[in-house]
Amino acid sequence: MKKKILSALLLLTLFFAGHVSAQNLQVMAKMDSTNILIGDQTVIHFELTQDKNQIVSFPLLTDTIVKGIEILDINKPDTVVLSDNRISIKQDVLITSFDSALYYIPPFRFIAGSDTVYTNPLALNVQTFEVDLESKELFDIKTIKKAPFVFMDYFWPVFIPLILIIVFALAIWYYLKWKKNRTNPENNIPAELLIPAADAARISLEELKEKKLWQQGLEKEYYSSLTDILRVYIERRFLIGAMEMTSAEIIDSLKNKELDKSVLFSLKDLMQVSDFVKFAKLKPTYEENESSIIIAESFIDKTEEKQKETEESEPQVTVENDNANDLLDRDIIKDDQDSDHDKYMPKS
Repeated sequence: MKKKILSALLLLTLFFAGHVSAQNLQVMAKMDSTNILIGDQTVIHFELTQDKNQIVSFPLLTDTIVKGIEILDINKPDTVVLSDNRISIKQDVLITSFDSALYYIPPFRFIAGSDTVYTNPLALNVQTFEVDLESKELFDIKTIKKAPFVFMDYFWPVFIPLILIIVFALAIWYYLKWKKNRTNPENNIPAELLIPAADAARISLEELKEKKLWQQGLEKEYYSSLTDILRVYIERRFLIGAMEMTSAEIIDSLKNKELDKSVLFSLKDLMQVSDFVKFAKLKPTYEENESSIIIAESFIDKTEEKQKETEESEPQVTVENDNANDLLDRDIIKDDQDSDHDKYMPKS
């Protein structure tokens, strides 16, 4: 009881001594509440009234006011212009305490040049919670709360090793694939290239026939597909970049391949008709459409025969037995040139 009376007298004394002045400098300190519970917060308000051009230093505050009272936040000073060339500066300090006691807060010091002005002292009564030790009521233990998922908590210990495992597995797979392809070079060859160029071209021509493009009025698509088939065949057969060449460039390149002039002339005529259809919107006749694919087939047959002749012209060496030293020459077989190529020529 005596302690409560002393606390009340101290608070009343500090309340009535809340305003201090010296010459033209006036300072004041007050709190929102002088009684709080442990962990609650309250605000100390500083108010300074001075001449406009006067320089005044506020108290230097760190993390505590006194032992047991902690500073949570210090607001920026707020300046208000008054009359008679005076200004008012206000600043708030948010404080709290976690120990129950009656705290005495000494005056705060403001310095203006050679003058020092102190505010009134303050007091803060921090009360604890009342605990009923006689109560026999028991409370259940609260359930464990599940922590929220934070991606970065699992990134390094989980995702980084997982990424490394995936990269390592891909590296092994790539190495095994590379080793297999190196051992078997045929694995690197596309499936369509394993078929001889002439056979692949014939298959494509049969597929083109089944589509019946020119019969549907799609002459441009028909001739584009037809010349593309020939370009692929020429590129594989004669090892020239036919797909990137113009028709004239293809004919010029084939002139050095020792082809029969009639074969080359028929191909040139087919290429010219195709270019007129694709670029000049020429409407070919029924006979020209029919003969175009026949010319393409004839070109493939004749150039394939030329390839076979080259292969068969090379002498092959056979050995009768381990003691045989005689070499048997192979006859060079030459097919007669086809003299009836005119029947495949498109009618002009």
